[in-house]
Amino acid sequence: MQTYLLWWIVAAVLVGLELTTGTFYLLLYGLAAAAAGIAAWMGLGWAAQFFVAALIAILGTLALQRWKRDTAHPESTVQDMDIGQTVQVESWQDGRGQVRYRGALWDAEAVSADTDAAQPLIIRAVRGNTLILGN
Repeated sequence: MQTYLLWWIVAAVLVGLELTTGTFYLLLYGLAAAAAGIAAWMGLGWAAQFFVAALIAILGTLALQRWKRDTAHPESTVQDMDIGQTVQVESWQDGRGQVRYRGALWDAEAVSADTDAAQPLIIRAVRGNTLILGN
């Protein structure tokens, strides 16, 4: 069997496995194996084939890690904008209640037992759709 066919079989297996994981890493390694197959088809030696595969795999992994870091948890930045904002109390009892914030009614919890609802309440954290409030 020709060397380039082996590379392309490895590429197909890796891409097929990627369809079950959804991480994109195996897709990159499959593309690297396909590129090594092209290098083998062009008549390059084993060292060149492995160099092409390694180069594409390393560069692809670095690019994917950077992309994942840059796009990770975009919702946390929206929640961070809420922290420190003052809310208007609609109803409050025993450390739980509802507050008006951004034109809507939100569920709220006190950050601690000594939170005084008579004082202005400030958003300290966001847990799901519940605002965690303190003075």
